[in-house]
Amino acid sequence: MSKSGPLLRLEGIVKRFGAVIALNNVDFHVNYGEVVGLVGDNGAGKSTLAKIIVGYYKPDKGRIIFEGR
Repeated sequence: MSKSGPLLRLEGIVKRFGAVIALNNVDFHVNYGEVVGLVGDNGAGKSTLAKIIVGYYKPDKGRIIFEGR
């Protein structure tokens, strides 16, 4: 994998908890060597997004690509 492309890419991530839409069509990428932070209001979905990235939750829709896979 080329270190010039994204290390992590999330495409069209959707996560629902019952009738509550926690994440709706989220796209996010991190390139090699970048340091990023998630910032937002309470209830904005920061923790849900982080838990999807580490595999604690599965997204209802969308895909996660790590190092091209």
